[in-house]
Amino acid sequence: MIIDEGQNKVSAWISAVRLRTLPLALAAIGMGNLLHFGEFGFRWEILVFGMITTTFLQVMSNLANDLGDSIHGADSGHRKGPKRAVQSGAISREEMRTAVGILALASLASGICLLWMAFRDDWHAAIPLFVTGLICIAAAYFYTNGKKPYGYRALGDLAVFVFFGLVAVLGASWLQAKEFSVLEILPAAALGFWSTAVMNLNNMRDVESDSLAGKRTLPIILGPVNARIYHFALVLGGILLLLVFALFKNAVWVLGAFPGCLLMLKTLPQVLKNKDYVSLDLLLKPQALGTFFAVIGMALFKLFFGS
Repeated sequence: MIIDEGQNKVSAWISAVRLRTLPLALAAIGMGNLLHFGEFGFRWEILVFGMITTTFLQVMSNLANDLGDSIHGADSGHRKGPKRAVQSGAISREEMRTAVGILALASLASGICLLWMAFRDDWHAAIPLFVTGLICIAAAYFYTNGKKPYGYRALGDLAVFVFFGLVAVLGASWLQAKEFSVLEILPAAALGFWSTAVMNLNNMRDVESDSLAGKRTLPIILGPVNARIYHFALVLGGILLLLVFALFKNAVWVLGAFPGCLLMLKTLPQVLKNKDYVSLDLLLKPQALGTFFAVIGMALFKLFFGS
């Protein structure tokens, strides 16, 4: 019996970590580094520590989300997605708070190491990114926590676009090159769009339980038809931005994104035809993996065929 309880506890923690969200976070950091991959002075340690920091931050965000939704009622018996750890009683709120705190400190420590590697000779230049890192940690926590969590006020999509797109991609690019061009906003926005598409699928799935909990999300505000149109715009808009970037930068390596984009495109007819919110959960994985494979494909193309 004790072994079974221990196994259940481990399973609950693994579920709370939400491993399927990690490829999405890593894709954004990968894209920022990819912009300078193959250039003289490219630093692998910055890529590695960037990925470690992002992983800590993403896991902390997932755990904080589990905690916050259990407190504010979005995770309830009416929820259509997988059961959450705190709501199900598998993990107590105090245990989850402790885990969130540990992950926040791990994110901060890893981020400081990353900044030291990049700016060891010019700490003043690291201050803006250090402040940005603190904002990222706060944003991850207050998405569903605090007295007025912004995720309950239809601001989750904007946060995902900013942090999974602009901040992650442009921040990683800046760490590698200490500069970025205006055109780099295009792939950063593309990653932001694709990440927001995952958020939109998640929110469409949870429309009923979110409505009962008083959680306002864009699918609730837009309605089922417009939420699907919005999803199409996010996926197709990201592809368009990437193509425009390739055209202006003559970046042939962007062609490597084709397999990942194809995986995302294959989900669109299902989003359009699917009237069952529960089955939308099955589309989260291909959208997230499609984003990840798009970045991996571009990296492989650049590695073997150059710019």
